[in-house]
Amino acid sequence: MPVISPSALSSPVSRAVAANDAAASVPAVLREKVRRLERANSAQRRGRAASVKLGIPAIDALLPEGGLLTGALHEIEAGPGPSGRVAPHDGAAMGFAAHLLGRFGPGTILWCRHASGPSDATPYAPALSSWFDPARLLMVMSRRDEDLFWAMEEGLRCPGIAAVLGETRAADPTAGRRLSLAAEKSGVPALLLRAQPGPPQSVCATRWRIISAPSASTPGLTDVGAARWRVELRRNRFGTPSADEIPSWLVEWNDETHCLAVVPQALHGPAGARFEERLVG
Repeated sequence: MPVISPSALSSPVSRAVAANDAAASVPAVLREKVRRLERANSAQRRGRAASVKLGIPAIDALLPEGGLLTGALHEIEAGPGPSGRVAPHDGAAMGFAAHLLGRFGPGTILWCRHASGPSDATPYAPALSSWFDPARLLMVMSRRDEDLFWAMEEGLRCPGIAAVLGETRAADPTAGRRLSLAAEKSGVPALLLRAQPGPPQSVCATRWRIISAPSASTPGLTDVGAARWRVELRRNRFGTPSADEIPSWLVEWNDETHCLAVVPQALHGPAGARFEERLVG
């Protein structure tokens, strides 16, 4: 004869409360481990790597799986300049975002923007060519932040997309959760590029703050050296905890090798100690 469980006669509300209590009893570390496995399986089903190396060993060593997770949401925010203000369009943050986009392999790069005004120009294609082929870029312009988040979410579901980037100032927790879930399901990385710091609470896997740093000119010359950025890892959800201090690196772009490298400590002392410095990037 059929057996009826007592829980089957309980109300939907009581069953939901019981389910929440059961989920709360599962350690947070175990839940995060299961989500990482699900993300890796989703990426493998679509022929993608679970993580992609940034090419900077000092940074890759702190990231889960030794690199930037593909099926996840990542945030990049601009840091304050020498004057203490954050520029509306920061070249350092955009350059770092382009560097990440170029690491995610072949396919179309979907770039969604919410123009702030008539003078807001699109990214300069010849400059982006240092990191990836501009022919891969599909630019979407939106009038509202809601449309931008919708376009990003739809792009994460489309085949042939290598990565999705959204350039916005808005902070929508609900949209962030939807983007994170869509990225996990598709295995496609999602990036949010902000000109201003985002909210402290976020579902992003990593959050980066990029600040322009003085470049070093050739001794005896007045040329402009390679672009340098101060990279701060302000959130590392699945990687090595960094609660005591925020890891920070001074990196320099190499036009010959097309990669970033950490500047040795001996080469970035006080301004004027070894080289004449100028702010570029």
